Amino acid sequence: MNREERIRNAIGPFVPEGTEVPLAEKIVRHRCHLTITRDRKTKAGDYRHPYGKNGHRISVNGSLNQYAFLITLVHEMAHLVNWERHGRKVNPHGKEWKMAFQEEMTPFLREDVFPTDILNQLRIHMQKPKSATVRDLELMRLLRSYDDPSDKVLLEDIPENEEFQLGNKRFVKKEKLRKRYRCELVGTGRVYLVSAIAEVEV
Repeated sequence: MNREERIRNAIGPFVPEGTEVPLAEKIVRHRCHLTITRDRKTKAGDYRHPYGKNGHRISVNGSLNQYAFLITLVHEMAHLVNWERHGRKVNPHGKEWKMAFQEEMTPFLREDVFPTDILNQLRIHMQKPKSATVRDLELMRLLRSYDDPSDKVLLEDIPENEEFQLGNKRFVKKEKLRKRYRCELVGTGRVYLVSAIAEVEV
């Protein structure tokens, strides 16, 4: 079994059926090391440019559903392409990266890859990609609707003045301020602004 076949087998369970073939080919062609990680709360994926003896490195959370995993992997591959074209000369999420992301994602914008609801919103998103998928609230809602059921709910779905847990802290939900809610830390009253689509426990 060659490297491309090994990568294809490794990522197959994490991406929509059939996409593992072109993805593995790209990873091998760019001599990229891909790591599938445990869940990280702060980021879905990461790209590291070549340094010393290390080549391109990409990591993606293995806890993501197949559609979020694919989008995240392609997002990071666009950083790789952007680095190969421009190095340090351009902004990591500037117009050059956006163009690379559009180019890399276009082959996957198909109904046999994404469900219709995600595909329609993703096409809108890709017209002017954001630096992180979480900044597109509608796309994130749709992606999360395909997550496995759990005991977590979205902050926007619980009533005002209800207590909830985020990480190892407990808060009380207050009023909405644009895309975030004002939340008070139990015991201190310290105020935090929390995303409406943050996953919380009640």
